[in-house]
Amino acid sequence: RHNTNNTQKGMEERKRSKGHTTLDSELISPPASPEFAEEDAPIVRHVPMNAVNRSTFSPTGIVSILVGIFVGALMCFSNMYFGLQTGWVTMGSLQSTLLGFGIFKALSRGNTESIFGRFGPLDNVLLQTTAVATATMPLAGGFVGILPALGMLDEKEDGVAPIKLSFMQMILWSVALCFFGVFFAVPLRKQAILKEKLRFPSGTATAQMIRVLHKLPPLPNEQEEENLSKVGDAEMELLRDEDIVDDNFIDQALTVQQKEEEQKEWNRKWMVLGVSFGVSAFYTFAGHFFPVLKNLPIGSWFGLGVLTQWYWVLTPSLSYVGQGMIMGLHTNLSMLAGTVLGWAILGPIAKSKGWAPNENIGSWKNGAKGWILWISLSIMMSEAIVSLIVMVGKIIYGIVKNRSEAIHDPSAKNDRVPRLVWVGGLIVSSIFCIIIVSPMFHMPVWQPFLAVLMALVVSVLAVRALGETDLNPVSGVGKVSQIFFALVAPGQVVPNIVAGAIAEAGAQQAGDLMQDLKTGHLLKASPKAQFYGQLIGSLFSVIFAVAAYELYTSAYRIPGPEFPVPTAGIWLDMARVLNGGHLATNVLPFCCVFAILGGILPLFELFHLGKLHKYSRYLPSGIAFAIGMYVTPNWTIPRVIGSVAQTLWKKYRNDSHENYMIILASGFVLGEGVTSILTAILASLHVQSHNWGCEKPFC
Repeated sequence: RHNTNNTQKGMEERKRSKGHTTLDSELISPPASPEFAEEDAPIVRHVPMNAVNRSTFSPTGIVSILVGIFVGALMCFSNMYFGLQTGWVTMGSLQSTLLGFGIFKALSRGNTESIFGRFGPLDNVLLQTTAVATATMPLAGGFVGILPALGMLDEKEDGVAPIKLSFMQMILWSVALCFFGVFFAVPLRKQAILKEKLRFPSGTATAQMIRVLHKLPPLPNEQEEENLSKVGDAEMELLRDEDIVDDNFIDQALTVQQKEEEQKEWNRKWMVLGVSFGVSAFYTFAGHFFPVLKNLPIGSWFGLGVLTQWYWVLTPSLSYVGQGMIMGLHTNLSMLAGTVLGWAILGPIAKSKGWAPNENIGSWKNGAKGWILWISLSIMMSEAIVSLIVMVGKIIYGIVKNRSEAIHDPSAKNDRVPRLVWVGGLIVSSIFCIIIVSPMFHMPVWQPFLAVLMALVVSVLAVRALGETDLNPVSGVGKVSQIFFALVAPGQVVPNIVAGAIAEAGAQQAGDLMQDLKTGHLLKASPKAQFYGQLIGSLFSVIFAVAAYELYTSAYRIPGPEFPVPTAGIWLDMARVLNGGHLATNVLPFCCVFAILGGILPLFELFHLGKLHKYSRYLPSGIAFAIGMYVTPNWTIPRVIGSVAQTLWKKYRNDSHENYMIILASGFVLGEGVTSILTAILASLHVQSHNWGCEKPFC
């Protein structure tokens, strides 16, 4: 603690201004001292007001939301692009935090008096909350799985013609799904964050990133956080005042020379981002005119054309390299194991035995790809069900264990979301969902009503899983909802898929806000401001997601070589088999064996199994393994390359890895994601490409 006269004065001034509600920054500067030469004069910093008085949005807060919408829009288009290719969608908390901070840094030009110069850590929390809500609609709205699955319906097999929603129908569909999960997440904060203190690894990492960017002290340890949660409201306000002054006091002592070094470091980071973005964008743009660049058939060049037929080609996509860097080694090696099993062992066996007779290996119906898909689905279902059962047990145990503990919310009362707001919002948004979905898909009112109730139940499980493992099992909870609907509404494929979509949306939206609330909790931000940021981002995400989906579906055939939409096949096959459909030839024994193995994996996390527990880290992730089976090898290989590269980078150059890894990876991902907008426009205009060297099934 810095017991200086200036610090005490700042605290006294803060206390005198308690009655004002504002988001404006407070100027804190140390007294002039003759001991400082002019070139060593301390840099004056604007320190954001604490969360107590943040009940209205300041100009900087409003700009933070606008920048968050802009960053989220870029990630929304990227998520739509990659989601239609492989089902991969990222929250992008760290990326939005970095990009948002960099944008404000560039726009401020060192002027701390400007609206951009007053950008502080709590503004960054608001920015990334808004950006995440804007970015994830491709998954929450079912654009990368549900809507393509409805378009793949077969009237002979399913009794329903393919369903393709108009632009206005997609807007209404998105609005129906994007709000009730946000309102429902509000009461979960007390149990998950304040009482059980779940880690929410990405939320914690984002809080740490914000502290590093804004030069705040490290995050509190578990004991300090526990003590913080037991402090009363009045004491908490005084602590906030003291922390705001002290946390930023170090920042005031920066000399001009240190500021120049800081600027040079940010220039290097901007250069890394710009170069990685530019290289990825250029290669993507070139790949539009020369498709062979997208998938290099190396096997065919050496007389091994069978490798190309089975999708074992090199896709030199820097965006997928960046994804691999972000996802980590364990997840990608798990995917690679599933890829090898599915596309190098089981698939060729099924083809040679005549179980997958279609010569088109990539056919969903009777090709090897469709045959492998059933095994992948069995693993996903088994792990999802066992994991959710385990999670129910943990929730009950946590409630019983902590039921006698008195929990004090560290946020001020006027910074909490009023009960009337979240309860009223939940009721209105649920009714809105029901009255939109029911006539749109010709469902009786009780079906979407039951689907919303089911979504709220599984959202609790999904939030708990996200808090412990950093993985939101939205696909798994969607499948659980499908199973439930197969019992209450048998023989109805469309209601089954729609029910899964509603459950997935609720879990995704609740998980997004809960992750962000953990970040805000660690930084003493206003939950109410984050809540409104999430609502604003969700609203804008509707427009961006529908526009992105319309752009890509009008320019490319979906499903097709460019966008195979693998998750759509998962949703549709699940609905079919639960409603009287049949499995592929001789795939049932394989499904049973791998379902058992998939169900065992979550138990290793529940039971330590003595000395064997230390070896459990070498076991694959069941979900990642299953994803590796239904995604073709050409998408998995560059991810593995990226994860291996970043692991070696961290091992031998840890300092530069910490400074530049996430920036480099983000540049790679955004470079292709943003450029895909341009290439989609060119494709819709029928700008000719050259298929020289490109081989089937990629051309």
